[in-house]
Amino acid sequence: MLENYTYIDTPDALKQACSELEKASVLCVDTEFHREKTYYAHFALLQIASREQCYVIDPTVIDDLSPVWELMHNKDILKVFHAARQDLEIIMLESGGLPSPLFDTQVAAALLGYGQQIGFGNLVQRILKKALPKGESFSDWLSRPLTPKQLTYAADDVIYLMPIYQALEEQLQARGRREWLLEEQETLSSEKTYLIDKQEVYWRVKGVNRLRPRQLAILRELAAWREHHAEHKNIPRRRIIADDPLIDLAKKDSVDINTMNRMRGLSDGLIKRFGNEIIAAWKKGVNCPEEDWPKLHPRSFHTSGTDLRQELLDTLVRLKAEEESIASNILVNQRELGALASWGKQRKDEPPELSVLHGWRRELVGNDLLRLLNGEISLRINPESALPEIEEVS
Repeated sequence: MLENYTYIDTPDALKQACSELEKASVLCVDTEFHREKTYYAHFALLQIASREQCYVIDPTVIDDLSPVWELMHNKDILKVFHAARQDLEIIMLESGGLPSPLFDTQVAAALLGYGQQIGFGNLVQRILKKALPKGESFSDWLSRPLTPKQLTYAADDVIYLMPIYQALEEQLQARGRREWLLEEQETLSSEKTYLIDKQEVYWRVKGVNRLRPRQLAILRELAAWREHHAEHKNIPRRRIIADDPLIDLAKKDSVDINTMNRMRGLSDGLIKRFGNEIIAAWKKGVNCPEEDWPKLHPRSFHTSGTDLRQELLDTLVRLKAEEESIASNILVNQRELGALASWGKQRKDEPPELSVLHGWRRELVGNDLLRLLNGEISLRINPESALPEIEEVS
């Protein structure tokens, strides 16, 4: 395994590094960034390793990164990431496209029973029996010069990623789950994933599941208004207005300047500058026709209390997860089970659009969940087994 890295901070050195890296069939990639004070991530560092070389590239001092982006878009080179979502978002923003093909080790690990969102350090510990230092986890990656400890920490993220990838690839192939990974990465590999639909961001607002449909219509307009201003100013959404007052506004029967002056979380400056715009967004939501009110999102179904259908569905999921050595929450989460159980009570239309009813999840457990709700199968206790068993209903 590699033990060294080369720091790249000039255009000529970058071109030379990329000419070496383009010979590889697999590249491990990571980024360092900050977004605490901005809407868009502030790109601070790029790490790339082949089996032979590791480069830590400084994008803050190199204006033209096109040699790197050519590598990222080279279809003949597999790009390996861990928890790729934010890295891919940065690369798409900077280069205008997504790396392809790709392999996300966090997704692969989830499909192999390591847990839904295992951290890189934990994965290295479990597979390679190596403890990575954590001292630079919260570094200021935009400070210059970077310290040797920072650079070593950054390089380790891709140096150790290569053997992790190799181990997970072998396990996926051995268990016939390589196609599962491709299916799971379809969302990651779609540019639509990284294009923000301002009319859909309201689902991300904390507390959205406490609202009724008409209130959701109001929140949709308020959240879209906030998103526009946060993007335009390149500042975090909460710097415009936090989630809690946004939810409170959506619940109001009427809103005017006096109403807002009495609310917590709305500053005098915000009201003076944007009060009329907030009122206009609120009114647009209020006047939304009922047929255009948002339909309840699967994540908004409540799962509190006892629901025997949901408990049975959950038991079946845990049984399948045990049989397949995979975490049950990879197959389906409790909110989706709640949505499915609610549908099972009424049967007024087709089952809800849930990930467990598509692709490999449907084949593994989704069809049996529907069959259980339809009374086609049952669960029985076998005194000689630690787990329930599935039984066909005659």
